[in-house]
Amino acid sequence: MASEDSDLGGFLRSRRARVNPTSFGGASGIGRRVPGLRREEVAALAGISVEYYARLERGRKVRVSETVLGAIARALELNDLEARHLHDLAHSMEKIPMDAGARDHHGDAIRPELQVITDALSPMPAWISNYRMDFLAGNREARAIYAPLFTNPEDRGNRARFIFLNPAGRAFECRWERVADETVGALRWYATRHPDDRELAKLILDLNSRSTEFRSRWSDHDIVHNRSGDVHVNHPTIGDLKLPYERLDVTHDPGLSLFIHVVEPGSPLERRLAALVADGFSAPPRV
Repeated sequence: MASEDSDLGGFLRSRRARVNPTSFGGASGIGRRVPGLRREEVAALAGISVEYYARLERGRKVRVSETVLGAIARALELNDLEARHLHDLAHSMEKIPMDAGARDHHGDAIRPELQVITDALSPMPAWISNYRMDFLAGNREARAIYAPLFTNPEDRGNRARFIFLNPAGRAFECRWERVADETVGALRWYATRHPDDRELAKLILDLNSRSTEFRSRWSDHDIVHNRSGDVHVNHPTIGDLKLPYERLDVTHDPGLSLFIHVVEPGSPLERRLAALVADGFSAPPRV
């Protein structure tokens, strides 16, 4: 995985490139060799020296105060998620752990209690995933929906591999471009927060080396961290499915999330899922 230092510099450069200089009274167009703000303009808006800001972009180890980080975030017009990402990158550069004492979930095994919880949520599809996007466990409805993730052993039940390395991923995801953007943005978010996870690093390196679609998105330095949303898939057995979801972090197991598709009782969608489960179309459990 790329170093946190270069990630910080790349993120800062990508964010200042998108800022319209005219919004701060600057000139645009003629005389500008790069899009967006110049380094000296960011420094002036943040109230810091050009040399200090340049050291940050070059990945030099500089201790940055919360005040300065907030000023840079405002100068670059970062949203709340991006501002937090900047904070994480800066602290990763300083080698200061963000969650001291917390132990992330690195393995594939989950506690049996979590499987019991997903089973109890039937007929609503529910499953457990880690920040590497591995499908670790789920109830029968979730396994039926996401069975395509397990048809190719090379995917290893990993959604990112399925989307970028398996042609079936394009056929399965009706909004592939959007899903691809969100997947890369989420992995960049997780990579910053879990810089010592070798398996996550190997996953990102593999995707970077084998997928031009992934590589081009990774270089954009965009981040995504969705708590809710919807999926729209073309299931090989029952066709078009649109499913809203809610994501809940498993507090006792940092790094794990519980995903639940909200399905209205007695709805046509519930009946379609029941038929899918009855047909026995299901992914193998991971536990």
